[in-house]
Amino acid sequence: MHRAAGVGPVAQFGMRLLITNARCSQAYFILRALRPFADWVTVTMSGPPAMGFWPTCHAAYSRLVDRRCRVPHPEADWQAGRIQPTNTAREQAFVDEMLRICERDRIDTIFPSNDPWVYVLAKNKPLFASHGVLIPVPDYDAVIKPLDKYDTVRCAREVGFPVPASCLYENAESLEAFLVETTSPWMIRPRFTNGSRGMRIETSATKLAAAAEAVAQRYGAPMIQEYVPGNRIQNFYIVLDKAGRPVSVFTPKVLRTYGRIVRNTAGSAVSQAHAPYSAEAVRLLAHLGWWGGATVQTKTDARDGQPKLMEVNPRLGQYLWTRTELGINEPLLCLRIARGESPEPIVPGEDYPLDSLLLEPIADVTNFLAGLVEGAVFGYRRHVLRKASLDPDSAPPGIGARLRAYRREYFGARRRVFHPSFRYLLEDPRPCLLWASKKIESATRMLVKGLARH
Repeated sequence: MHRAAGVGPVAQFGMRLLITNARCSQAYFILRALRPFADWVTVTMSGPPAMGFWPTCHAAYSRLVDRRCRVPHPEADWQAGRIQPTNTAREQAFVDEMLRICERDRIDTIFPSNDPWVYVLAKNKPLFASHGVLIPVPDYDAVIKPLDKYDTVRCAREVGFPVPASCLYENAESLEAFLVETTSPWMIRPRFTNGSRGMRIETSATKLAAAAEAVAQRYGAPMIQEYVPGNRIQNFYIVLDKAGRPVSVFTPKVLRTYGRIVRNTAGSAVSQAHAPYSAEAVRLLAHLGWWGGATVQTKTDARDGQPKLMEVNPRLGQYLWTRTELGINEPLLCLRIARGESPEPIVPGEDYPLDSLLLEPIADVTNFLAGLVEGAVFGYRRHVLRKASLDPDSAPPGIGARLRAYRREYFGARRRVFHPSFRYLLEDPRPCLLWASKKIESATRMLVKGLARH
């Protein structure tokens, strides 16, 4: 029997909670984690519905929500690279509406669930605090560092964390030395983005500057990186207190991935004790001045076996469920830290079980079907068109290998922990079904995006 990790004195308070951006996966996991400790929950929605009518803010339709409301979309300026400590007109409209909601619903806690919301709310923390509202994120000066992907790379170099060769694109001349030191292909990454938005891959040195310029026109000056080959990923899910001490370090071993060139995503994983480089990942976050929850994403380089930093997400991300469903209440830990507490560290094997499989049945179905198409196209390009793969180290597995993996994971002896969209489908069907529809759309979009790069 494992004790409920993260539950402390804050559990005695009846919060009046607001969770932002209900279209993010983690918004639903935050809702489920904090609903037992809240007297009231409001969830905000923003952005257009899919196809003009299909609701994408799935968490807002949960039975656990007391009120859902639409607010202005605050992320356009952030995505365009217009980063500043004061509010833009769009951001101010968002803040004004959030204050109005807080007053109406007597909100005392706002939990942001995605990067642009963390950014805008961090720079308005003093304003909300003056209205008696707690926001469990660091101050603006600490938030901006991990949000800036190029600044994150520089900080990683300072603490010795492995990173891909990287440079900031300013003009064609700024790439000359970088091209001498690296080989094709290259990744073009906006400095401020999430969900792979705006990322591009380029194989031609002569076209790289033009491709980078196109990204710069929309997102601001991007970062150029060497492509890291392979399909092994290792994420570090970390919670630090305000002194930079680790409260929780969760590093599941990824057993299976889907997606290839543009993005590798975990398809299944197993809980384990701390992975190599855990201490270095903690040191990186502390060096960034971070406290609360964050994810250090790495990809293992097939050339040297080192985990190379992809990015740091300064928030609780889409795999938050892998901790909350095991009993680690990370949202509650973050609230306790924001209120000045120093929770006891989470102990692997004591506060959560080791060797538990973490599975997403709905995503596995959609990605199995997408994988059949991906494998067929890969084989056709390689054997019929005789085209080389951009990354031969991440060739898609065959149908037999996929089926054996599913049989081993779903019918083996290991303890299985399922994604909330599957586990709570009957008791809370609307958000789970809406999430499933989004996974189908996401798998299709990523498949189409990656087919040309096999």
